[in-house]
Amino acid sequence: MERFALAGVWPRRYYFVLFTGPHRGGADDYRTMAKDYSLQVVNELTDAIAQADLERPERLQRYEPGRELSYDIAGVAPAHNGRMTVRVERFVGGGFAGQVYRVELLELDAPDGPIGHLKVGERYAMKILIPPSSSAERFRNLLYAVGFQSPFSLQCNRTAARSGALWQTLIRRAAKMRFGTEEAVTEIHATFVDSALGSCGEISEWIDGRVWRFEVDDHLARRRSWKRGDPIDDQASREYLAKKQFMGDVVDLLHEMGAPELARQYEWWTCKSQPNCLKRLDAGDDPAAGLTAVDFRAGLALLPLLPMSPRDVVLIGQGLCRGSLVQFDRGNLKKLGTFIADHRDNFADLTEAVEELKVTEKLYHDGQIDLTHNLPKLLTRPKQWGTVFDAAVESWGVRNITDQRTTESLRRSRFGTFVFGLFKFLPGASAIAGLLVLLMCLFRWQITSTEGLVGAGLLLVAPPVGRFLVGLIGRADLRRHYGSVLTCPFYLLRAFRAHIYERTIEWHRDGRVDERYARGLLRHPWLFLFHLPFSLLPVPFLHRLLTDPLYILGVFQYIAIRPLRLLFNAQLRENWLRQMLEEGRRKHMITDDEATEIEAHIADPFIQKYIKSLAVHVCTLPISQVVALIAAVIYSVNRGLNFGESMAMVGVFIAAVQVVPISPGSLVRGLYVLYLVIRNRDFKSYNIAVFLGFFKYVGYLAFPIQMAYRYPTLSRFMAGHWATGAVKIIPVFGEHGALAEHAVFDLFFNYSMTLRRRIRARAERRGNQGSRYWAALPAAIIAAAVYSAIAWLYVDQGRAPTQKTLWYATILVPLFGGWLTARWAGGMATGRRIVLATIGGLLAGAMQAGAHTYFLHLVQSDPAQAVNTAELLGAFGRGAAWRMFSFAIFATLGAIIAETFAPEPRLSPAA
Repeated sequence: MERFALAGVWPRRYYFVLFTGPHRGGADDYRTMAKDYSLQVVNELTDAIAQADLERPERLQRYEPGRELSYDIAGVAPAHNGRMTVRVERFVGGGFAGQVYRVELLELDAPDGPIGHLKVGERYAMKILIPPSSSAERFRNLLYAVGFQSPFSLQCNRTAARSGALWQTLIRRAAKMRFGTEEAVTEIHATFVDSALGSCGEISEWIDGRVWRFEVDDHLARRRSWKRGDPIDDQASREYLAKKQFMGDVVDLLHEMGAPELARQYEWWTCKSQPNCLKRLDAGDDPAAGLTAVDFRAGLALLPLLPMSPRDVVLIGQGLCRGSLVQFDRGNLKKLGTFIADHRDNFADLTEAVEELKVTEKLYHDGQIDLTHNLPKLLTRPKQWGTVFDAAVESWGVRNITDQRTTESLRRSRFGTFVFGLFKFLPGASAIAGLLVLLMCLFRWQITSTEGLVGAGLLLVAPPVGRFLVGLIGRADLRRHYGSVLTCPFYLLRAFRAHIYERTIEWHRDGRVDERYARGLLRHPWLFLFHLPFSLLPVPFLHRLLTDPLYILGVFQYIAIRPLRLLFNAQLRENWLRQMLEEGRRKHMITDDEATEIEAHIADPFIQKYIKSLAVHVCTLPISQVVALIAAVIYSVNRGLNFGESMAMVGVFIAAVQVVPISPGSLVRGLYVLYLVIRNRDFKSYNIAVFLGFFKYVGYLAFPIQMAYRYPTLSRFMAGHWATGAVKIIPVFGEHGALAEHAVFDLFFNYSMTLRRRIRARAERRGNQGSRYWAALPAAIIAAAVYSAIAWLYVDQGRAPTQKTLWYATILVPLFGGWLTARWAGGMATGRRIVLATIGGLLAGAMQAGAHTYFLHLVQSDPAQAVNTAELLGAFGRGAAWRMFSFAIFATLGAIIAETFAPEPRLSPAA
């Protein structure tokens, strides 16, 4: 079956999928298949790799649930040695700093005494300091090498990993003084080296917690004016502010202890530090209780010319003042010593840890070349190079670049270490040189084609040849492996199949191939050659889209068929809501009790009505893009554009509908809500959605916000669900739990709630004023007069006031007119003020069309000729048609701006 699909023949069952959804999970499957993968398939591929019986070990990226691992461990405080065996329960996630697992401790051998608080049968967090993604590892290592001229020390230097664990232990004790409990910082029990992945690691306390709960807040201005130290009991966003206060206190504590570079992990305005702080789920409803700093391991070096967040600009300046050109995790031991001396009683039992930190911190930083800090010592102290060489040899051993025998040999020979380092350095340098040559060719500098071929050869050939030579020198198992590959054809075939299976595991985890195709590659390895070119695409979605017909149907079904099924199938809509609730429960966006409460009311006609309206909103998602595509095609045909120009115009039209506040899709959505109001003769149940529905982006949350009247929990959850889904498109800062996630929720939900409260307050303030329906006429006259004055300036200069020259007036003048109408409307309700502004925009558009026609007549007509009334009326009609439409839209926006950005009114005691 897979071979027929690969060749482009779609079996009959594919057409069934088109209308019923993909085979595994229904409407959402095309998205989840790219994230989830089959553990059984991975195990089958792993078994096939083991059956190949290669001389080299399997190349691993990360571990799967169920795998048992044994490590020699070293406790932190006290530093007792031992051995443990753990079982991986699940892979939690990973970033630049490393990969995290939840593990169960199966066995513990501690002959020297207790190791931390490790107990057999308990669950812990295990962090291995190497990213699960090879691309993330390369980027991380590149930044670190530029900054410190060394490999990433936390991964490959035992003293660096040990130093970080000791710092966190001391910070945990200081947190007890500041916050009243050591639980404010997670405890690291032990450190170890994972020889399979080639990295240092640590095992620490496991915390069941959430990043934050989305809170309804209709006083955003009050939250924004809040400052650290202010009370939070009277604030709506109590958990948000408590977390901000806690993280700020952690930063202050770290600066007091002499760890300013570790404080970067908790600087609020890095915008991605928030996931480093969790609230324990068993800590109760107190927003400040159970807040815990969980991660002090930096992932990326902060280079002076490469800030990666707004706060980094300030941090770079502060680092330069301290003498740190590049920042990562360097601490000030002198300042730490002063801090401990000032609180001697609190650190009395950690004396050994403090002394060990002094030794490991020095060895760690002296083992790097780090020209920004160590250049004087490298020039004046020959022994400094010995420390650097020793650290390099250890890093090669930890990363499995050299085996134990070669590592010991290099420790005894400085010259051998130097030569081996050159073998490690030259391939990378050659690749960089080749890249520079190609870039010079690209910019058409004085480079011949021969030099261009040399550059391409250096870029493509140097890295694999370098790895081959380093492998030959550094590891006996690779020498045996390469020897067997060159001398035994059957071994070469087994090695090639094992390599295919290793790549297939990577592709399957990334979502490039699904379970069917992974098994197809297991049975027919030659299909690897078909997928190999597509694996070079940077986005797994494109690889899958170009190779999997069933996936193409799943995408089409999700975009085109699924919304219609949601619209007409009530049971599917209920299942859709239950799936969202399950995801929210898993992400701790809602509690189990809240989810149970919502599920109990799913059959409520009120909720059913809103779920159906949400399905209509989903149906409107592709409308804007389709209309933009059609408009671009019509424009290109009428203008006679070539293919390249037509594609550019398609991009322009599609980009335009993304930025305009009102798009074709939002118009359809708004008209649907207006239809519901008229059909049901019920304005109250739609009084928010009927206005928000017409606007792009925020309109998607019109019904979740509307539900806040009767079902605030469901309203908050659905707004949070949509917001977190949308923020994922933001690179880096779109991480779950980062500040952008909450900012999107505030923008699309809390800001609307704040507007609703302000509108109510203004309605109360205007209660004694009469409605001024006449306000639209003077506002329209003023707008027309302003427009006429601008047009007359062109006439006075002898220029025709065309729409191309008056585009800014066409936007700004009706905006101003709508704003005036709303401000002069007296005690009229907000909805009526906006409608009145729309009417005023229509009047202004008609007046401006008349003025524009008159001025064109003055400039272009011959005074000796008679006036052609029919021609003037035709010009007026053509100008009035689009002006009345566009001016009505901009006047409506002007009224909304007047209502939205008006000063905060003072509420009466009753409000």
